Amino acid sequence: MTHPLMTIGTFAQAAGLSHKALRLYDDLGLLRPAQVDPDSGYRRYDPAQLTDARLIGLLRRADLPLSDIRSLLDTPTPERPAALRAHLARLERLHRERRDLTLYLIAHLQGETPMTLPPVQTRFQPEQPVATLTRHVFVADLPVAIQGGMQTLLNHVAAQGSVLGAPFVIFHGEVNADSDGPIEICVPYSGPVTPSGDVALRVEPAHHEAFLALPREQFEFPQILAAYDVTCAHANARGTCTLRPREVYGYDWDGAAPGEPVGDVAWPYEPAAVTT
Repeated sequence: MTHPLMTIGTFAQAAGLSHKALRLYDDLGLLRPAQVDPDSGYRRYDPAQLTDARLIGLLRRADLPLSDIRSLLDTPTPERPAALRAHLARLERLHRERRDLTLYLIAHLQGETPMTLPPVQTRFQPEQPVATLTRHVFVADLPVAIQGGMQTLLNHVAAQGSVLGAPFVIFHGEVNADSDGPIEICVPYSGPVTPSGDVALRVEPAHHEAFLALPREQFEFPQILAAYDVTCAHANARGTCTLRPREVYGYDWDGAAPGEPVGDVAWPYEPAAVTT
């Protein structure tokens, strides 16, 4: 049995959506009208489309991006629950991140450290040649950018010479939802390595640095922000910060047991002159 088409007003009321939302979903290809008058542009919908219309409305209330809704509608019905579970996991991760960032800000404004950190240590880093890649990246894409760039550099160095120390990433600017750095991914090397494409070569100058060796749960954003605060304060108390902060990847990231370090947060400084 064929049901008569519904006007956009009737359909919007039945679906619990606004005219504006229906037009947007049409423009994005999420929910096309069953019929569009070629002269007036007036839209009409099939009652069978109500199921998808209500689903789209609920998915938007669940904060599912429109691009993900398009993918979900293209997904076979039996596989949709798994796709929504993945979305729920993302929401929970974002909630934890926002909660932890808010707790960090509260502690920061109160002049407190929001967690118990390992002791700050200092070390001297001699001059070293490094192969580098510079990337502009926002915080959401930071892990993938670091992993991909570091692998590119490791492969480049290994093909011509040898890796001579722990890779590290220098933050030349703020990386957050609005600022994209840049970051500089660095791999120390020895041997006749040559630049190629985006891979550049330079010498990282000798310096002292204050650093914290962090376990995985403290190396993740936003918890890692506290480590930057503490190492910055430690470096400034001992001299002048002339170089940018960095993360040093000198441990077995995948093999580290709970509580074992997976990376360092380091803040270089030039020691204050000793007066007599």
